[in-house]
Amino acid sequence: MKTRIMLLAGFLSFLCIENAMAWKQPTHKQEVIDALAYMGSDYANADQRRAYDFYVSSANGDANYAADALGQACYDVDDFKDVRLGSWWRGYWAAPLFGLAHSIVGYNAYHHFVTMSRGTDAHGNEHGGYNFAHRTPNGSLGKGEFFDIDQLAAWYLWNTQLKKDDFDTTEANYRQGSYSDYKEHYADFQEIPWQPSTNAASYWFGEFVQQPTFQTVGYALHFLTDAGQVHHTMSTSANHHSSWEAWVEDYYFIENMSDIEAINEAVGHFNPNDSVNTIITQLAQEAYSHPEPLYATDHETRLSVAKVMIPETIGASVALLTKAVNCLNGECGQ
Repeated sequence: MKTRIMLLAGFLSFLCIENAMAWKQPTHKQEVIDALAYMGSDYANADQRRAYDFYVSSANGDANYAADALGQACYDVDDFKDVRLGSWWRGYWAAPLFGLAHSIVGYNAYHHFVTMSRGTDAHGNEHGGYNFAHRTPNGSLGKGEFFDIDQLAAWYLWNTQLKKDDFDTTEANYRQGSYSDYKEHYADFQEIPWQPSTNAASYWFGEFVQQPTFQTVGYALHFLTDAGQVHHTMSTSANHHSSWEAWVEDYYFIENMSDIEAINEAVGHFNPNDSVNTIITQLAQEAYSHPEPLYATDHETRLSVAKVMIPETIGASVALLTKAVNCLNGECGQ
């Protein structure tokens, strides 16, 4: 029976990782496109407009190209292959060996969480990242979701470890002043306290300030927009995680989730003088206060949450895009 379960976990492992990505990639991209459009609108303040002009001028005056470049960079993060799991005797992989999606999804997704359901983590971060041991239980069992995706992932990855090279590079970049020990923290998947998305965003934002590119600020935006998805604030790949993201993608335009008036209100909730960590944590706290998509799948409930969280995510993106250019002008704030 155990062998059957392990084989099933392997066959379905592509679900585990696909579900670990906050929003579908087109949603990530569209949120950034909508953020830049707001910054070029009559609603924008002087700092937002200055930032907009910077990005557009960097694209040779083509606003559509600037939006596409920023959005595509945000989109691309889910395709990173910089986190490998396995063991020295069976090899290390950046994605599952089994499953239809093994070539397009990756274990880097476990860096895409900021868990608001708990406080300080094992690394000393104010809020940690994904942690199977502290996940939100799959409360959707029996309510339209048959598998506990987190448990399937743990069976498939049981006692796998992070590749040491990735600990010394990716994890080190995402440590951002916190403490990590390879043997203590990354020996067994079921006990790994992954670094939070706040640290990953802070790293890429710092790279942008040192050498501005559409890619680096776009990467930072990906980890920010992750925080607007409630599942990524509760350390769960289950609880209708994937179906919620697919629903948002399907209805993003149909239901006008990026209403300009709602975005304008959300923009006022974020301060570009705050640190990247603070902006993302604020967004994550708002998402955490809307747990309904974990347990409800009806259109009305989902729409009520999306009408809040999509504008909030775009508003936070405006703050980060503005902050990035403020920093280049010596006005970085925290």
